[in-house]
Amino acid sequence: MKKSTIAIRAGAILAVLSMLFCLCACGTQEVQQGEKNITVTVVYEDKTQKEFEITTDAENLGDALYEQKLVTEEEHKTGFYNTIDGVRADYTLDKAWWCFTKGGEMTTVGANDLAIADGEVFEITHTPA
Repeated sequence: MKKSTIAIRAGAILAVLSMLFCLCACGTQEVQQGEKNITVTVVYEDKTQKEFEITTDAENLGDALYEQKLVTEEEHKTGFYNTIDGVRADYTLDKAWWCFTKGGEMTTVGANDLAIADGEVFEITHTPA
């Protein structure tokens, strides 16, 4: 009985340590300090595109977009973006939304939590229902 209790505790400790390792290794983004040059391409509902070359000291995409006046102050505060470059896409109205991608891959965090580094390329695409 005593050996099985020790085995269970050891297994539990190993499981917790494994989870902590995964969270630390996979769940963090390295934040690059200082000036960065990034490219943001906005793809509008009619499929036209506008490219923005942004030089910024911001640590995340939301701050960089706000500095360039591509998003409103209110939406920047909430982190929920319906308006990009003055164009509205509102899921509650017409089921449209803005899809944020980095290098063609959908981001796993919101713009305000998306760390940026020099040379990165982002896309913001108006996505209909």
